[in-house]
Amino acid sequence: LIAPLVNGQVEPKTYLKEVSERVHHVPHQGDKRIAAKTILDWCTRYKKGGFDALKPKRRSDRGHSRRLSLDDEDHILALRKEHPTMPVTVFYEHLIEQGEIPENHTSYFTIYRLLKKHNLVGKEILPMPERKRFAYDQI
Repeated sequence: LIAPLVNGQVEPKTYLKEVSERVHHVPHQGDKRIAAKTILDWCTRYKKGGFDALKPKRRSDRGHSRRLSLDDEDHILALRKEHPTMPVTVFYEHLIEQGEIPENHTSYFTIYRLLKKHNLVGKEILPMPERKRFAYDQI
């Protein structure tokens, strides 16, 4: 969409009017109309930084929850260490019942990701005793 503008092949005003009225197929998003202002923004970013300037940027807060503050995270992790054998679904319900998190404020998956990040989910929590086939603790 921006190549004719960047190369100077078309008159910008008429080209932008024509292109913004059409419906374009955008991969992974379907059919969309693209505003003239958006196309101009893409053109400007391309001129300043090349093709890499058009790529999506990573979130600046990547790896951190938007819903939980650092204090909330520390508190939840401390509670989890008190109940390491509790399944995450039950632990999440326990947090809601105890009033540690509001019911509709933080999702199950937010809590799960936090616990997974700190290896407090599943078999990583408790060391399993070594078991061998046909072995007994005592004879």
